Amino acid sequence: MSKPDSCGSEGLNLHAVGWAPMLWLVLGVASAIWLLGLRSWLPIWRGIPNTAVTTLCFLAAAAVAKAGVPARYRWSMVVGLGFSALGDAFLMQTHDYFLAGLGSFLVAHLCYLWALTSDCPLAQPKLPFAVYGVAGVVLVFWLWPHVPRTLRLPVCLYAATIMTMAAQATSRALSRRNLAATLAATGALLFVVSDAALAVRRFAHPLGWGNFIVLATYFGAQTSLASSGVFHGNLLSATKPNVN
Repeated sequence: MSKPDSCGSEGLNLHAVGWAPMLWLVLGVASAIWLLGLRSWLPIWRGIPNTAVTTLCFLAAAAVAKAGVPARYRWSMVVGLGFSALGDAFLMQTHDYFLAGLGSFLVAHLCYLWALTSDCPLAQPKLPFAVYGVAGVVLVFWLWPHVPRTLRLPVCLYAATIMTMAAQATSRALSRRNLAATLAATGALLFVVSDAALAVRRFAHPLGWGNFIVLATYFGAQTSLASSGVFHGNLLSATKPNVN
């Protein structure tokens, strides 16, 4: 008698993904590349493209993903990307809306966390939570003297939220071992790197190529998170016979 092997290999059915989400992903990546390296040579029309528009392209990709993506995962990612775009819009303003942007991204990470716990229990396994927890404490401790008193509590809440989200994404990837989960974990890690670089640049001291590092890792994060939804329902599990 044969039964599915739980450790069977997985492949990607590109035909099942569909052209619409792939088109939006390509548009988002093209917009990101434009902002990162081509804006010196190519014109920007009325402020477009910008970070918020780029994030909205990734939102559209996640929203039009084909059937097979669980509703909780799909719409949590979509709402998270929406709050990320709102955070982008706040941070793009000439006035300092840092706290509003921080709050928008905090909600985005809660949405991502809700998606990442839809098919995997929280903190199973626990090791990524220990790793990200230590990293978060070290970063906050190092930045603490440089953070204004009025922002210390919001920064601590934000750090705890993004580290929890990233740890859960990694735990899920270790548990599920498929492309979609790996993409989500990669996106979460890149988000942590981006926000850590942004915090160091804002509160501690300027970084060489700081803006490029922040944006490149941020766009990589949102691309990966959106892609985790696009490819979530399009993984084909191969089974191998196991004779009892």
